[in-house]
Amino acid sequence: MPNKTYNFIDLFCGAGGFAKGFEMTGKFKCIGGIDNKSSAIETHKHNFKDSISICDDIRNVPPEEFEKLLNGQKVDLIIGGPPCPTFSTIGHAKIQSVYKEHIDKDITNDPRNDLFLDFFNYVDYFRPKMFVMENVPQFLTKYKGATFNAVKEIIKRDLPEYDLVEEVKVLNSVNYGVPQNRRRMILVGYLKGINFKYPEITHWFREGKFNINPNNTDIDAEKLEKHISVKSAISDLPKITDNWRVSEVEYSKQKDLDSYQKLMRKNSGTTVKNNICRLTNERAKIVFSHMYQGCIYMDLPPEIRKVLPFREDIFKDRLKRLVEENPSWTVLAHIGMDGYMYIHPTEDRTLSVREAARIQSFPDDFVFIGNQQETYMQVGNAVPPLMAMRIAESVFESIINQN
Repeated sequence: MPNKTYNFIDLFCGAGGFAKGFEMTGKFKCIGGIDNKSSAIETHKHNFKDSISICDDIRNVPPEEFEKLLNGQKVDLIIGGPPCPTFSTIGHAKIQSVYKEHIDKDITNDPRNDLFLDFFNYVDYFRPKMFVMENVPQFLTKYKGATFNAVKEIIKRDLPEYDLVEEVKVLNSVNYGVPQNRRRMILVGYLKGINFKYPEITHWFREGKFNINPNNTDIDAEKLEKHISVKSAISDLPKITDNWRVSEVEYSKQKDLDSYQKLMRKNSGTTVKNNICRLTNERAKIVFSHMYQGCIYMDLPPEIRKVLPFREDIFKDRLKRLVEENPSWTVLAHIGMDGYMYIHPTEDRTLSVREAARIQSFPDDFVFIGNQQETYMQVGNAVPPLMAMRIAESVFESIINQN
């Protein structure tokens, strides 16, 4: 196998979870990134020393300007996750009244799709060997598939030398060794002559337990590994308390580490950073103390819910305690607000930034820069690096085996 490293740029890069996964293969190097969030770019700069990391709106930085900053470096690959509110479940209700007369028309008329189109403008300019775009699963089904059909038309019309993977898939990070259920659409395009296959799944988790016989003829269940649990993800991290203010702390254990913990600590010493944990108010702590693992807000007795009342017709799972032996549910950017959906499985507090990062599969040598809310949100917005690494390995195989 050729000993070659391919350069890539990371559009809408955030902190760099997607890019970290590609670099973890040892076969790709991030040479540039762009995002409009300053704290995320500071994190990106810190963790990708060879990258030209730009803090700006991509609409202010045409690809010609980006190319100048790269100083002649070739772009072999473009990755990124353009924010597309039109595609998200949350955004749908908001746009119905404003854009309902356009829903059955050309969806590219929606001005908020400009960022999404900019991704393809960069592809058109740099002409990389491949491009990989991630987005919410609804990307494929919104407006009865009109969104995805528009994408295919854009590629066919403006990028005729590229093929799009025949069946675009939604991947779940839990199937690639990430201790979290997180589903993302992964769209891959490549120059003609290259063929791409999605990575084979390595782990299985279903309906709260390890399923040794998933009903899927493409999967040999007996060869799959058991899911990575929340306990595996965080149990070796430093012992901290609610409102912990010290970033760098010694690990709670140095021996008898499991394979996931060894992987996360591969390039770390005896300490790890980003152990900041928010202060939980006293009423919330009282409610936490009544919650068992897997408990949600509406499982609690009425008298306990009255201690911390919410709109019960809307916030049925406003509070959720993680289950040690299961993977986590999806870590969202909302963790930057209060963390009530991610209560520690055995302690009456929410997760620290590092614990949330472990659940996202960020290695411990990846350091987040910014204030408490910013670092939580960087974690919640990221693509899990381990899933990105599996995708990157498939991308590499596609490139080196091109016709």
